[in-house]
Amino acid sequence: MTGETTDKPTGPLVVGFDGRDESEKALDWAIAEATERRVRVIVLVVAQIPVDTVNALDPSPIGFSTFPVATAEGPLEIRPILEHARQKLADAGVDGSVTWSYGSPAGEILRLADEEDASTIVVGTHHHSALARLLGGDVATSVVRAAHRDVVVAR
Repeated sequence: MTGETTDKPTGPLVVGFDGRDESEKALDWAIAEATERRVRVIVLVVAQIPVDTVNALDPSPIGFSTFPVATAEGPLEIRPILEHARQKLADAGVDGSVTWSYGSPAGEILRLADEEDASTIVVGTHHHSALARLLGGDVATSVVRAAHRDVVVAR
């Protein structure tokens, strides 16, 4: 049939994944949606940069500690999460990839979505305390506020 159009976006789905139940739901949703749309899934696992804690009376600033041991396959502490996501994609037979980066989870998800011209960002959510939300601990809310594309928050 000529002239047929689709109302579904064709760009890849970017999924923020940390291995928690909420991100498992997000990845499951993305896999189902990617199967329907016939698009790629790009899973991102973000390793946070550790911050040194210092004596509050010490005039030197808070600094970053040494980076954890990492290779091209990722820091040791996130490798099981990366492998789990790869296995989920493979088991589902979905075209996709799993990647990692260091930094702020929300910032890195947004960066990757922009780089890949993603049609949709998919993240999980979980309940945070008021203090965690105040300090920017809610990745889903940060992504929704700053995204320039559709965002699905899986619960």
